[in-house]
Formats: sequence, C-alpha cells, structure tokens
Amino acid sequence: MVVFGSFYGGFHVLSELLESPLADLVEVVGVATDDPTQSFTHPEVRLWKYPHTRAEELLVWLLARANQLPVYAGRVQTSEFLSLFRDRWRPDLCLMATYGQIIPKRIFEVPTLGFYNFHHSDGVWPSYPGPDPIAAMVRDGRSQVVITMHEVIEVLDGGRFVARSHPVPLPKDVNAAALHRVTWPQMGEFIREQVERLIAVGTPCG
Repeated sequence: MVVFGSFYGGFHVLSELLESPLADLVEVVGVATDDPTQSFTHPEVRLWKYPHTRAEELLVWLLARANQLPVYAGRVQTSEFLSLFRDRWRPDLCLMATYGQIIPKRIFEVPTLGFYNFHHSDGVWPSYPGPDPIAAMVRDGRSQVVITMHEVIEVLDGGRFVARSHPVPLPKDVNAAALHRVTWPQMGEFIREQVERLIAVGTPCG
C-alpha cells in the first residue's frame, strides 16, 4: 500500500495501517506527503491557510520516518515519481487523505485494488468537491459533516462512492484545520473496516 496524505487525515490513515490489525494484513511501501511551502500543494486555498503549527505540517513525514518508510514530498506529475511509484513501490492499493495534488490517470490506474480518497462532505455524494469543503458547508448552514471514501478519478472529488463515516457535528464558526483535529481521531474504526473490506474481496468495494 501507498498513502498520499498530510495533516491529521494522512496521519490517522497511516497510523491505522501501521498498527494491528491492519499491520498484519498490509505492508506500507511508500508515503507521499504535502510540503505546504511549495506552491504546487496549493496551501493558499486549503486548510493550511488556517492557523496551524509546523509540527502539524510534519505529522505524516515524521510518522513515516519513524517507521523507516520512504517518503516523497515533490510533484507527483513527473517522470521521477511515476518511476518510483510504478517500478519500485508497485502498490496494490492506495489511500489518500488531505493531499494537495491532482493524481494523474497514469498513477491512479496502477493499483489493482484501487486508489481511494477520504473527503469531508455532507450525507450525499458527490458533494462539496474542492480544497475547502468545510468552509462551503459552514456557509450553507450544514449542521453535520461526514468523511466519504470514494474512488479517485480524473474529476476532482467526483469518483464512485464507496462508504461514509458516522456524522460529526459541524459548528457554525469552525474552520477546516480545527475540524480536522476533531473528525480524524474518530475515524479509526471506519478506516479499518474499509481497508479490511478491500482486502477481503480483492476488488474495489461498493
């Protein structure tokens, strides 16, 4: 497996894969993470624009390094990354959470068990695509938010619905960074269930 992610989303997805029971079922062969100092991660329109710490920017990087996993923080739409991903990492399954680059088709078509993203949304799908769905839901007066797991395709946040988490209250004045700190620590069981299903059936679940 390969994880694409940062902040608390990427951290909690990677953490679940590195701990039992998933650690007994999967091997993480690589991690791609954000570097908010680089413009290609679009920090100005994502949760990085809200107050956060440098330590939070490095959550995934430090966890991967602590577990001696290879980490990539450059552009994914390059021949360098394609070679690394396809020829060295060769994942069967990819999970993405809080990641700031568009995944090209030549990448998301590689894993035989699929490439999936976790996206904050409301209770229907597709809904609230883009880099800051929480701000849009707050503006629309939504009172709850879920995390939806969906396939990654060429349409941003438009892939086939797979599963959704339990709902979490959405305060009227919350921002994306603050809400991520609340939602993601609750998603351990949801992440585990979806990964176990994918492995059990050996094909994308629905």
